[in-house]
Amino acid sequence: MSLTRLLQRLSVAHSPAQPARAACAHLSTAVHRPQATSSRAPYTALDARASSRGARAARTYATEVSTLGNLSPAPGSTHSRKRVGRGRGSGLGKTSGKGHKGQKARSGNGKPAAHFEGGQTPLTRRYPKRGFTNINKENLVALNLNRLQHWIDRGLIDPSMPITMKELKVTRCIHGIKDGVKLLGDGAQYLTTPNLHITVSKASESAIKAVEKLGGTVISRYYNRLTLRALVRPDMFIKKGKKIPRNADPITRRDLVYYSSEEKRGYLWLSHPALWSKKRQSCAKTGKRKLR
Repeated sequence: MSLTRLLQRLSVAHSPAQPARAACAHLSTAVHRPQATSSRAPYTALDARASSRGARAARTYATEVSTLGNLSPAPGSTHSRKRVGRGRGSGLGKTSGKGHKGQKARSGNGKPAAHFEGGQTPLTRRYPKRGFTNINKENLVALNLNRLQHWIDRGLIDPSMPITMKELKVTRCIHGIKDGVKLLGDGAQYLTTPNLHITVSKASESAIKAVEKLGGTVISRYYNRLTLRALVRPDMFIKKGKKIPRNADPITRRDLVYYSSEEKRGYLWLSHPALWSKKRQSCAKTGKRKLR
């Protein structure tokens, strides 16, 4: 509160004419107050609001004008920072309010690691390591036939067009493609759409049989991570001004055997059935590790 406002309040409170003025006001209201009649409207909230406005207007002091020079936070909204270790006079010196020694006086949160067992041999060291992480494992997304039929029934996938992993990704039928998609035969009894043409990374025998039973085809196509990214998101290469890479061919024996297999409907066998059948037979007879 400013000094001017404080002096104004003190002068009004100690004025000798204040009691007489208040008494006259009381007598005037008692004598000249008209009698309430039935014709007068009852006292409403608007009258109370008007009287409160009059009371505020009768103040003997003015409200301080807010300027850039007198702005300050609201009382109690800010607190001074707790400064520890700055002398005993502050109350938080020396041990900084933590006392002498002990677990709660140490730096950090004062608690050991979650796997700490008090000094005895922890569980992670009592038992030997087991297994390993196969760095050559393929992370294939599983796609069941009932889910594919559900997407077709919803109108998200056009069955008259070839279905590739790009359509499956765009329609959110599959998520998180890393190494490809494998078509599985679960829910084959719900597949009712005929003449489906599907191209995926791999497919099970039951899925191939169910699709071909309705007049469709399944092709197992090899994709590495670069060509798979180019298939699903070709716009990424276009934005960077790069050429879209061509489809890669398998180089390992395992992939060559799989994608040249008639049972797996590999694309190599579909392109040259007679040629790859002879190569597979010769490889089986001679025992060569690679198909050339």
